[in-house]
Amino acid sequence: MDHVVYLNTLAEGARIGNPEEITREQLPAIARTWKRSGAIAHYKLFGTQTVQWKGLRKTFLIGDIGSAKTMLPVDPEFSGLGERENPERLLNHWISAVVEDYDFEDEANPVLILNRKKALERLQEINARRAVKGQHAFGVIQGITRGGYRLNVAGYPALMPRLWYDWDTSKTGEIGEGFDVEVIDKREAVLVVSRRALLPNPFAELKDRISRGSRVRVKITNVHNNMFKGEIRPGVRVRIFTPTMYRLLHIGQEVMVEIRGHDEREFFGTVV
Repeated sequence: MDHVVYLNTLAEGARIGNPEEITREQLPAIARTWKRSGAIAHYKLFGTQTVQWKGLRKTFLIGDIGSAKTMLPVDPEFSGLGERENPERLLNHWISAVVEDYDFEDEANPVLILNRKKALERLQEINARRAVKGQHAFGVIQGITRGGYRLNVAGYPALMPRLWYDWDTSKTGEIGEGFDVEVIDKREAVLVVSRRALLPNPFAELKDRISRGSRVRVKITNVHNNMFKGEIRPGVRVRIFTPTMYRLLHIGQEVMVEIRGHDEREFFGTVV
Protein backbone atom coordinates (compact mmCIF):
# COMPACT_ATOMS: atom_id res chain seq x y z
CA MET A 1 0.00 0.00 0.00
CA ASP A 2 2.53 2.57 -1.16
CA HIS A 3 -0.19 5.10 -2.04
CA VAL A 4 -1.22 5.64 1.60
CA VAL A 5 0.28 7.87 4.29
CA TYR A 6 0.79 7.33 8.02
CA LEU A 7 0.21 10.07 10.57
CA ASN A 8 2.36 9.88 13.72
CA THR A 9 5.28 11.68 15.37
CA LEU A 10 7.37 8.70 16.52
CA ALA A 11 10.22 8.54 13.98
CA GLU A 12 10.76 9.00 10.27
CA GLY A 13 9.16 6.14 8.39
CA ALA A 14 7.17 4.83 11.35
CA ARG A 15 4.17 2.97 10.00
CA ILE A 16 2.23 3.01 13.24
CA GLY A 17 -1.51 3.54 13.27
CA ASN A 18 -4.01 3.07 10.50
CA PRO A 19 -2.83 3.85 6.95
CA GLU A 20 -4.64 6.92 5.63
CA GLU A 21 -6.10 6.83 2.11
CA ILE A 22 -6.83 10.39 0.97
CA THR A 23 -9.57 10.65 -1.64
CA ARG A 24 -9.63 13.31 -4.36
CA GLU A 25 -12.61 14.94 -2.63
CA GLN A 26 -10.79 15.12 0.71
CA LEU A 27 -7.49 16.31 -0.73
CA PRO A 28 -7.96 20.13 -0.86
CA ALA A 29 -9.24 20.41 2.71
CA ILE A 30 -6.61 18.02 4.11
CA ALA A 31 -3.74 19.70 2.25
CA ARG A 32 -4.71 23.14 3.53
CA THR A 33 -5.16 21.86 7.09
CA TRP A 34 -1.87 19.93 7.11
CA LYS A 35 0.06 22.89 5.69
CA ARG A 36 -1.39 25.25 8.28
CA SER A 37 -0.81 22.88 11.23
CA GLY A 38 2.53 21.43 10.12
CA ALA A 39 1.14 17.90 10.38
CA ILE A 40 3.79 15.19 9.96
CA ALA A 41 2.94 12.33 7.63
CA HIS A 42 5.03 9.49 6.22
CA TYR A 43 5.19 9.08 2.44
CA LYS A 44 6.82 6.63 0.01
CA LEU A 45 8.92 8.05 -2.85
CA PHE A 46 9.84 6.07 -5.95
CA GLY A 47 11.51 8.28 -8.57
CA THR A 48 12.92 11.63 -9.72
CA GLN A 49 11.73 14.33 -12.09
CA THR A 50 13.09 17.70 -13.24
CA VAL A 51 10.46 20.38 -13.95
CA GLN A 52 9.89 24.15 -13.87
CA TRP A 53 8.86 25.36 -10.42
CA LYS A 54 8.46 29.03 -9.50
CA GLY A 55 10.40 30.06 -12.60
CA LEU A 56 13.33 27.73 -11.93
CA ARG A 57 14.20 24.31 -13.29
CA LYS A 58 14.38 22.00 -10.27
CA THR A 59 14.82 18.31 -9.55
CA PHE A 60 12.33 16.57 -7.30
CA LEU A 61 11.91 13.18 -5.71
CA ILE A 62 8.41 12.02 -6.56
CA GLY A 63 5.76 9.73 -5.16
CA ASP A 64 2.02 9.16 -5.42
CA ILE A 65 -0.72 8.94 -2.81
CA GLY A 66 -3.44 8.03 -5.28
CA SER A 67 -5.27 11.33 -5.10
CA ALA A 68 -2.15 13.44 -5.71
CA LYS A 69 1.43 13.38 -6.88
CA THR A 70 3.96 14.14 -4.13
CA MET A 71 7.15 16.08 -4.91
CA LEU A 72 10.11 16.66 -2.61
CA PRO A 73 12.74 19.17 -3.85
CA VAL A 74 16.24 17.71 -3.54
CA ASP A 75 17.61 21.01 -2.20
CA PRO A 76 18.95 20.57 1.37
CA GLU A 77 16.48 23.13 2.76
CA PHE A 78 13.66 20.80 1.67
CA SER A 79 15.20 17.32 1.62
CA GLY A 80 17.15 17.63 4.88
CA LEU A 81 20.13 15.93 3.22
CA GLY A 82 23.75 17.01 3.40
CA GLU A 83 25.40 18.64 0.40
CA ARG A 84 27.23 15.41 -0.50
CA GLU A 85 24.38 12.97 0.13
CA ASN A 86 22.73 11.34 -2.85
CA PRO A 87 19.01 12.26 -2.79
CA GLU A 88 18.14 8.94 -4.40
CA ARG A 89 18.94 7.15 -1.15
CA LEU A 90 15.47 8.29 -0.01
CA LEU A 91 13.76 6.35 -2.79
CA ASN A 92 11.68 3.31 -1.83
CA HIS A 93 11.82 4.36 1.83
CA TRP A 94 9.12 5.94 3.93
CA ILE A 95 10.07 9.54 4.68
CA SER A 96 8.59 12.11 7.04
CA ALA A 97 7.37 15.36 5.54
CA VAL A 98 5.08 18.32 6.04
CA VAL A 99 3.10 19.95 3.25
CA GLU A 100 5.10 22.95 2.03
CA ASP A 101 2.77 23.89 -0.82
CA TYR A 102 0.18 22.45 -3.18
CA ASP A 103 -1.06 22.94 -6.72
CA PHE A 104 -4.64 22.03 -7.61
CA GLU A 105 -4.90 24.03 -10.86
CA ASP A 106 -4.72 20.87 -12.96
CA GLU A 107 -7.67 18.95 -11.50
CA ALA A 108 -6.53 15.74 -13.14
CA ASN A 109 -3.02 15.95 -11.66
CA PRO A 110 -2.99 17.70 -8.26
CA VAL A 111 0.41 18.05 -6.58
CA LEU A 112 1.64 18.24 -2.99
CA ILE A 113 5.06 19.84 -2.44
CA LEU A 114 6.74 18.26 0.59
CA ASN A 115 9.37 19.44 3.06
CA ARG A 116 11.31 16.70 4.86
CA LYS A 117 13.73 19.00 6.70
CA LYS A 118 10.92 20.78 8.56
CA ALA A 119 9.37 17.43 9.50
CA LEU A 120 12.63 16.10 10.95
CA GLU A 121 13.14 19.29 12.95
CA ARG A 122 9.59 19.02 14.26
CA LEU A 123 10.07 15.35 15.21
CA GLN A 124 13.20 16.25 17.18
CA GLU A 125 11.38 19.06 18.95
CA ILE A 126 8.48 16.79 19.92
CA ASN A 127 10.68 13.89 21.01
CA ALA A 128 13.58 15.77 22.64
CA ARG A 129 12.88 14.24 26.06
CA ARG A 130 13.02 10.73 24.61
CA ALA A 131 16.39 11.27 22.90
CA VAL A 132 18.35 11.24 26.15
CA LYS A 133 20.66 8.55 27.53
CA GLY A 134 18.64 5.88 29.33
CA GLN A 135 15.32 6.86 27.74
CA HIS A 136 13.18 4.78 25.40
CA ALA A 137 12.11 5.90 21.93
CA PHE A 138 10.83 4.48 18.65
CA GLY A 139 13.26 3.86 15.80
CA VAL A 140 13.13 2.77 12.17
CA ILE A 141 15.98 1.06 10.31
CA GLN A 142 16.99 3.17 7.30
CA GLY A 143 20.23 1.46 6.26
CA ILE A 144 22.47 -1.53 6.99
CA THR A 145 26.24 -1.26 7.32
CA ARG A 146 28.90 -3.87 7.85
CA GLY A 147 28.93 -3.30 11.59
CA GLY A 148 25.29 -2.51 12.27
CA TYR A 149 22.32 -0.37 11.38
CA ARG A 150 21.50 3.25 10.58
CA LEU A 151 18.20 4.32 12.09
CA ASN A 152 15.99 7.30 12.57
CA VAL A 153 15.04 7.43 16.24
CA ALA A 154 12.50 10.04 17.31
CA GLY A 155 13.57 12.21 14.37
CA TYR A 156 17.30 11.91 15.15
CA PRO A 157 19.91 9.95 13.16
CA ALA A 158 21.07 6.94 15.17
CA LEU A 159 23.46 4.00 15.01
CA MET A 160 22.97 0.52 16.42
CA PRO A 161 25.72 -2.15 16.43
CA ARG A 162 24.61 -5.40 14.81
CA LEU A 163 24.96 -7.32 18.10
CA TRP A 164 22.53 -4.95 19.80
CA TYR A 165 19.62 -5.95 17.58
CA ASP A 166 18.80 -9.15 19.52
CA TRP A 167 20.26 -11.52 22.10
CA ASP A 168 19.97 -14.17 19.39
CA THR A 169 22.82 -13.16 17.07
CA SER A 170 21.33 -15.14 14.19
CA LYS A 171 18.45 -12.65 13.98
CA THR A 172 18.86 -9.57 11.82
CA GLY A 173 16.87 -6.43 11.15
CA GLU A 174 15.42 -5.23 7.84
CA ILE A 175 15.24 -1.77 6.30
CA GLY A 176 11.91 -0.18 7.19
CA GLU A 177 11.47 -2.22 10.38
CA GLY A 178 10.39 -0.20 13.39
CA PHE A 179 10.71 -0.97 17.11
CA ASP A 180 11.36 0.54 20.53
CA VAL A 181 14.99 1.14 21.55
CA GLU A 182 16.93 2.38 24.54
CA VAL A 183 19.22 5.36 24.04
CA ILE A 184 22.67 4.17 25.16
CA ASP A 185 24.58 7.35 24.32
CA LYS A 186 23.98 10.73 22.70
CA ARG A 187 26.85 12.09 20.69
CA GLU A 188 27.07 15.45 18.94
CA ALA A 189 25.39 14.41 15.70
CA VAL A 190 23.97 10.95 16.37
CA LEU A 191 22.32 8.72 18.96
CA VAL A 192 23.64 5.27 19.84
CA VAL A 193 20.78 2.90 20.61
CA SER A 194 19.99 -0.72 21.44
CA ARG A 195 16.94 -2.84 20.68
CA ARG A 196 18.38 -5.76 22.64
CA ALA A 197 18.43 -3.73 25.87
CA LEU A 198 14.62 -3.80 25.96
CA LEU A 199 14.35 -7.56 25.35
CA PRO A 200 14.41 -10.19 28.12
CA ASN A 201 18.00 -11.34 28.68
CA PRO A 202 18.07 -15.16 28.38
CA PHE A 203 21.32 -15.29 30.37
CA ALA A 204 19.63 -13.62 33.36
CA GLU A 205 17.05 -16.39 33.41
CA LEU A 206 19.68 -19.15 33.54
CA LYS A 207 22.64 -17.69 35.44
CA ASP A 208 21.44 -18.98 38.84
CA ARG A 209 20.12 -22.29 37.51
CA ILE A 210 23.36 -23.64 36.12
CA SER A 211 25.71 -24.27 39.02
CA ARG A 212 29.49 -24.58 39.14
CA GLY A 213 30.58 -28.02 37.93
CA SER A 214 27.64 -28.49 35.55
CA ARG A 215 28.51 -29.71 32.08
CA VAL A 216 26.69 -28.22 29.09
CA ARG A 217 26.89 -28.48 25.33
CA VAL A 218 28.14 -25.23 23.79
CA LYS A 219 28.26 -24.17 20.14
CA ILE A 220 31.35 -22.08 19.37
CA THR A 221 30.35 -18.74 17.80
CA ASN A 222 33.51 -16.60 17.66
CA VAL A 223 37.04 -16.00 18.89
CA HIS A 224 37.88 -12.86 20.89
CA ASN A 225 41.34 -12.03 22.28
CA ASN A 226 42.48 -15.61 21.59
CA MET A 227 39.58 -16.98 23.63
CA PHE A 228 36.73 -18.99 22.16
CA LYS A 229 33.18 -17.92 22.89
CA GLY A 230 30.03 -19.92 22.41
CA GLU A 231 26.36 -20.20 23.30
CA ILE A 232 24.35 -22.75 25.24
CA ARG A 233 21.36 -21.32 23.41
CA PRO A 234 20.86 -17.97 21.67
CA GLY A 235 21.90 -15.19 24.01
CA VAL A 236 23.31 -17.45 26.74
CA ARG A 237 27.05 -16.98 26.19
CA VAL A 238 30.03 -18.89 27.54
CA ARG A 239 33.74 -17.97 27.61
CA ILE A 240 35.66 -21.15 26.90
CA PHE A 241 39.11 -21.77 28.38
CA THR A 242 41.15 -24.19 26.27
CA PRO A 243 44.72 -24.12 27.60
CA THR A 244 46.02 -27.10 25.59
CA MET A 245 43.63 -27.83 22.74
CA TYR A 246 42.46 -24.47 21.38
CA ARG A 247 43.99 -25.18 17.97
CA LEU A 248 41.64 -28.15 17.52
CA LEU A 249 38.45 -26.11 17.86
CA HIS A 250 36.64 -24.17 15.13
CA ILE A 251 33.65 -21.87 14.71
CA GLY A 252 30.39 -23.83 14.56
CA GLN A 253 31.73 -26.82 16.47
CA GLU A 254 29.80 -28.12 19.48
CA VAL A 255 31.79 -29.05 22.59
CA MET A 256 31.09 -30.04 26.18
CA VAL A 257 32.10 -27.36 28.67
CA GLU A 258 32.31 -27.62 32.45
CA ILE A 259 30.95 -24.42 33.99
CA ARG A 260 33.33 -22.75 36.47
CA GLY A 261 31.16 -19.71 37.24
CA HIS A 262 29.68 -16.56 35.71
CA ASP A 263 29.91 -12.78 35.81
CA GLU A 264 27.12 -10.30 35.05
CA ARG A 265 27.16 -11.04 31.33
CA GLU A 266 28.07 -14.68 30.68
CA PHE A 267 29.23 -18.04 31.99
CA PHE A 268 32.83 -19.21 31.79
CA GLY A 269 34.18 -22.76 31.78
CA THR A 270 36.64 -25.30 30.42
CA VAL A 271 36.36 -27.79 27.57
CA VAL A 272 36.05 -31.39 28.83
